[in-house]
Amino acid sequence: MLVTLVLTFIVILSVLIVLIKVRTPRYQLQRDNIICLLIMVTEGKATENDWSVFTAIPLRHDEALEAVRLRCIEIEEREYTGNARPPYLFSKKGIAELRVILEELQAEARLSPPE
Repeated sequence: MLVTLVLTFIVILSVLIVLIKVRTPRYQLQRDNIICLLIMVTEGKATENDWSVFTAIPLRHDEALEAVRLRCIEIEEREYTGNARPPYLFSKKGIAELRVILEELQAEARLSPPE
C-alpha cells in the first residue's frame, strides 16, 4: 500500500515537472521574418495564408514590430486585393506603401547590431 502511494506520488510529481519544463511553442516573428515576408509580398510570391498569419498574431514581444504590423493592417484595409490580381495580394499603391515599410525595416536592420 505504501509502495503504491509513493510510486503514485513520484509519477504525479514527474508529470508536473515535465509540464513545467516543456512549454507551449511561441510564435515570435523577428524583423528578418517580416522583411522576408514583405519582399515576398512585393515580388508577388506570398500567399494569402502568409499574409493572414502575419496580420492575425499580435507581436507583443516587440513594440516596434507591432507598430509595423498595425501599419500593414491599415494598408491591408485599403489596398488588399487577395486573389483578384494574381500573383499580387495588393494594389500597386499598396505594394508601394509596403515597399516603404520594407525599406525602413532594412535600414534599421543595417543600423542595429545582430542579435
